Amino acid sequence: MPSTDRTPPAAFDIRKGRIEPARWQEVPSGVPLPLQQHWAYGRALEAIGVPVEMWQIAAGENAAAFCVVARRQLAGLIGIESIMRGPLWLDTGISLDTRVSILAALKAQSQPWRWRFLAQQPEIEATEPALQKLKRAGLKRIITGYSTPWLDLRPDVAHLRDGLVGKWRNQLARAEDAHLTISLGGRKAHQHSWLLEKEAEQRKGRGYQGLPLGLVPLFNSVLEEAGEQAVLSVNALSGRRKIAGALFLLHGNSATYHIGWAGEEARAVNAQNRVLYEGMLALKDRGISFLDLGGVNTANGAGIARFKLGTGAKPVTLVGTYI
Repeated sequence: MPSTDRTPPAAFDIRKGRIEPARWQEVPSGVPLPLQQHWAYGRALEAIGVPVEMWQIAAGENAAAFCVVARRQLAGLIGIESIMRGPLWLDTGISLDTRVSILAALKAQSQPWRWRFLAQQPEIEATEPALQKLKRAGLKRIITGYSTPWLDLRPDVAHLRDGLVGKWRNQLARAEDAHLTISLGGRKAHQHSWLLEKEAEQRKGRGYQGLPLGLVPLFNSVLEEAGEQAVLSVNALSGRRKIAGALFLLHGNSATYHIGWAGEEARAVNAQNRVLYEGMLALKDRGISFLDLGGVNTANGAGIARFKLGTGAKPVTLVGTYI
């Protein structure tokens, strides 16, 4: 069988420079775009003092991929460059073999003898062939695969609702009968700052970490300057009291379910089901095609995982982090 790979093999030209937002128009529209590989995320990192570059990978005259690369220093001696959820592949026809070859070419940019390392978390599903090809290419896995559900928002509203798991759909109906008021916002800080405060409390109480909360206003500011919406907040109110809410980050054709919070009153009527569902519809109305519901951990966060998977989203486990 002839190969369907449209990217020529052999040597790859890797060019490094500043982020060029216009290049993101080249990413195929039918492919989800992870937050960590959006240009505005890179600019937000720069705003908090993280050095960021855009690496462009070409084979001959054909651009194959590009990625956002962040740099940090450990103990003032060890340099770590990281590519999280990337690179962005510019052609859906690029074969797995060529993708692995590109990752190997990127690895060659590291200089371990000078204490300079590159960590890659490619957006490649953890199938056995992929894992074996990466191993044979000389890439060493240091962290096992991250799992996240991607929800396709392109079907019509009726199909999205039909795709909900039965119990989840029943909980949504209960929330719809609870006479809650749903408000949408996000452009103004006061519309979502309360959610950042609740998330800070949750992290402290439950002992978990996530993206720095200070990144949200910076990400919002970067995209506002470009005339684009960066944040969608969905609040559920009982009377005038906010009892549940969610914050979504918008990046290209995709969005990320970044923060969710529900108080005791909200949990009694399944208000968070309605918050998430209303968010899905609002994102769809804004032209968003894919929703990343965030990582799932069925061992330590089974309840949260069931809630996310109840939307009908299918979890994808990535190959992991490699050096």
